[in-house]
Parts: sequence; C-alpha cells; structure tokens
Amino acid sequence: MRNRAFRRHQAMRHMWCRLKEDRNQHYNDLTCACWHDPKAMAKFKEQPKLCSCFMCSNVRRTEGATLQERKFFAEPTD
Repeated sequence: MRNRAFRRHQAMRHMWCRLKEDRNQHYNDLTCACWHDPKAMAKFKEQPKLCSCFMCSNVRRTEGATLQERKFFAEPTD
C-alpha cells in the first residue's frame, strides 16, 4: 500500500507530462496561461486535456469553418 506522499508525487508527475505535451502544441509561446499561471497549470493535474487558449484549441472555435469545409458547403448539389 502506498502512502499519501507517493500519490501526490504521481499526480505531479502526470501533471508535468501533460503540461509538456500541451506546451509542445504551441511552440513556446509564453502568452498562454499554461506557462505561468499556477491555476491553469493545476488543471492538468486531473484533466488530461489541452488548455483552452486560442493556440491550443480547435481552429473552428476561434475562426469558424475551415477553408475545406467552406468550399464543400458552397458547392451546389446536383
């Protein structure tokens, strides 16, 4: 049986692995909160998802449909 210190260590280890994966998504851009805000960094402790800044999130959410989708919807159907 493991003690509390071991569980905390594992949680921090997983958080830093997830942060490394997320930071690789936006190439050292220091404007993202996941680089300097402890509260934003703590989200990665339990949630293995990307942060929600415009650099990490889906392009569709910030810019609308992609060019390929716009072309598809603009084509007339026969």
